Amino acid sequence: MRRVLYFTGYRMVAQEWSGRRLESSVYFEPDEQGLDLFSSYLRSFRSEPVRLLVDLIEEEFRQIRVPLLRGSDRKAILSRNFAKYFRTSEYRFAISQSVEKKNRKEEKLLLIGLTNQYLLEPWMKIIEDTRTPLSGIISLPLLSEDYVKELRSEHRAIIVVSQQVPSNLRQSVFVEGKLVLSRLVPIASFYQGDYAADVLRDVESTQRYLISQRIVERSEMVAVHIVTNKRHLEKLTKRCENESNFDFRIHEINELLEREKIEVPDEQDFSSALYCYMASKKIALNHYAKPGERRYFQHHRAGLALRAVAVALLTIGMGIAATSAVKGWLYSETIAETALIEQKYKAKYNQLSENFIDSTTSTTSMQHIVQSVDTIRNQFLRDPEELMVLISNDVSIFPDIRVRKFDWFVSNYSDSDNPGDVSWDKPRRGGGKVDRNKPKPKQGYFEIAQVEGEFLNFDGNFRYVLSAVEDLKNAMVESGKYYSVEITKRPLDIEPDNNLSGNVSAGGGGAVATAELAFRVVREVPKGE
Repeated sequence: MRRVLYFTGYRMVAQEWSGRRLESSVYFEPDEQGLDLFSSYLRSFRSEPVRLLVDLIEEEFRQIRVPLLRGSDRKAILSRNFAKYFRTSEYRFAISQSVEKKNRKEEKLLLIGLTNQYLLEPWMKIIEDTRTPLSGIISLPLLSEDYVKELRSEHRAIIVVSQQVPSNLRQSVFVEGKLVLSRLVPIASFYQGDYAADVLRDVESTQRYLISQRIVERSEMVAVHIVTNKRHLEKLTKRCENESNFDFRIHEINELLEREKIEVPDEQDFSSALYCYMASKKIALNHYAKPGERRYFQHHRAGLALRAVAVALLTIGMGIAATSAVKGWLYSETIAETALIEQKYKAKYNQLSENFIDSTTSTTSMQHIVQSVDTIRNQFLRDPEELMVLISNDVSIFPDIRVRKFDWFVSNYSDSDNPGDVSWDKPRRGGGKVDRNKPKPKQGYFEIAQVEGEFLNFDGNFRYVLSAVEDLKNAMVESGKYYSVEITKRPLDIEPDNNLSGNVSAGGGGAVATAELAFRVVREVPKGE
């Protein structure tokens, strides 16, 4: 539901729109009772936003040209012109219409303002007192630019004639789709008198003014679109047929509303429903409202944004909770399946133990093995997932490297080369060649991973890949996550006791096809993990 307040200088009309349907219209007179009812009306819909559409005879329009400026210079020149044309009004607005380049760039501006702002004061005070979110104060003539775009006239100048109240006739002049001026003139023949003659006389008066101001040429044809009701349609049509100075188009307001699919409860005599519907489509259009008058609307928009963020966070939280629940269920299922497998193998082991006795293994050695296995199972049993994640995070810094092979095992010494070197029941004897560049061998419990990979899209730049391998090693060492990191194979190693790595294809014009690398990572497993 969107609410539009429509003010014509005397009474206030509150309209409620649901899409293209006018649900209700409430009228408030400018007396004490009407103002009290207006206050009660605003308090009744719980701080929902409204917009105020004004159609006032005290609205003036000025076209000026100023140098093309930006920032504070532009604000200063606008302030001087506002003080010149609208000295006593705080409700004023400037809109840029075009930029022309002559000796210097000039900007054509349309200045609009309300010369009698006191008409709005009692209504604006109630809006302020009720803390109603006011999205903006909208000028009806400037809003009608949207309607002119739909006319698609072949003429440069268009005069749109409409009547929103019985006593005033609105004429808005548009040149190349831009509003130039708008006049709200009194007319007394809406119900009695020669209405068609009065309308035509006012249109001719507007044409003479346009010619005198050199807005249109004397010989230029001007299109006149008149929006009227059924009562005056026939008389206006007959009267305009005899005029050759204008290109007349007569639009019956109810047919126009039906063509635009705008639903109103009763047959219309005036055009206010059309413009109020156009105002209801705007989300935050504003011409005259000052920042202080729109602060509750800004609070309203901030509240909507916070609600949207809260809903998004709640949705994300529910998604994470659901994911965790599914993971927990899968974990429980895995535990149950693992327990069944454990029982199966224990039964198999007991069956084999009854039929086979290993006389070559001493009781003490068997006891050491059992104790070691129990210790590993209770405190140090691990899987390669955690180490794979750590290494993957480090390798992902270098998008050119692709891992082809990942060997993982657990050992009681940090320098074990493969699972075959691991002996849990016998202490390890020292000896062998010691590399001073490597960390000193240490006894404990270690995860050891031997990783092989290659560089993607290798173009023969050995300097780059060697530097990348060294950077990878340094990054992993400096992270402090590993006991030791050793590069076991580089893409190019020119030491006397090493082989040259990196495949060269003769059919590729000497281009290097692959650059391989391998490294060994040792991570100590503390008893607390």
